Amino acid sequence: MIRKRINIHWIATPVIILASAFVTNAIVMLLCHYNPLEAYQAAINGAFGNGRKLGEMLVKSTPFLITGLSVAMAFRCGIWNIGAEGQFLVGALTATWFGTKLAPFFPQTPWIAVPICLCFAIFAGGIWGLIPAILKVTRGVNEVISTIMLNYVALHLVSMMIDGGPLQETTQTGPQSDRIVEWVFLPRILPPHRVHLGIVIAVVLAIILTFILFRTAFGYQLRAVGEGEAAAEAAGISIVQNTLRVFFISGAIAGLGGAIELTALTRRLFLNFSPGYGYTAIAVALLAKLNPVVTVAAALLFGALTTGSYSMQREVGISDKVTLVMQATILLFVIGYSSIQLFRKRASTPTE
Repeated sequence: MIRKRINIHWIATPVIILASAFVTNAIVMLLCHYNPLEAYQAAINGAFGNGRKLGEMLVKSTPFLITGLSVAMAFRCGIWNIGAEGQFLVGALTATWFGTKLAPFFPQTPWIAVPICLCFAIFAGGIWGLIPAILKVTRGVNEVISTIMLNYVALHLVSMMIDGGPLQETTQTGPQSDRIVEWVFLPRILPPHRVHLGIVIAVVLAIILTFILFRTAFGYQLRAVGEGEAAAEAAGISIVQNTLRVFFISGAIAGLGGAIELTALTRRLFLNFSPGYGYTAIAVALLAKLNPVVTVAAALLFGALTTGSYSMQREVGISDKVTLVMQATILLFVIGYSSIQLFRKRASTPTE
């Protein structure tokens, strides 16, 4: 009976959140003199209308999925890593450096160069994630503040490197890098569509992380720390070690996402490379209740919303500002509900 109630709660919560957001968005559209039924129909058609649109939805879902997994792992350990955006950019920056400066010295085959490039980005993202971890365990610096600040550091680091810096394109015609060499391109799996190997990597990663979280001693330690540091420490689990580990893992995953986005799609780095994947990832992870496998479904939803919003603009004439408001509404409902749950959990926890 208890298990049945838990399963119903898992299904009902996202449904209620999304239904509330869609009703609110319908009211917003009515106030802006748009027909919500036509808009939602255009959105569904834009995301699932044919094979090309479905493929584009998968492409848009990939960065949401990878950054969502990054955030979910940190939050599972009770770590509020708001720095996935910066870690994503550092991964893309590292992939750019490898693809333009180092790759010419490697064998000209994607099966060698691409994995090495991704490994560089994973390591860079992990190291970037360790910075707030070290500040937290040595100086007690709140990770929310440090990770948000590091997002801006990463943003300006990218700007410095490609706008008059060593990674700016050779012709220096604009603030962007040179195109990475062809043997660092992440292969596409459904040509001529843009669907690439990154979506496969992301789904496999979600499965692996689920196994680690729920079937290994390491995953048990992470979840125990997230449920209550005092109890975990009393059981002999090191808070410091797990904080450092999960920050590195979370940063590494986000760095992988940045490298995949660059090597599979843009193939060069430029200003505003990320439209905020790391911030949207918070809503993706929370909507999935921090479960890596469920994060796949949440990321597909946000990918569909992104792709569908283009169709709403094109077919119904909805302003892009309205579509941004619609996406923000969903984020607010997800984060708002999660905040209420967190408040209730803390209020029900007995104090000494």
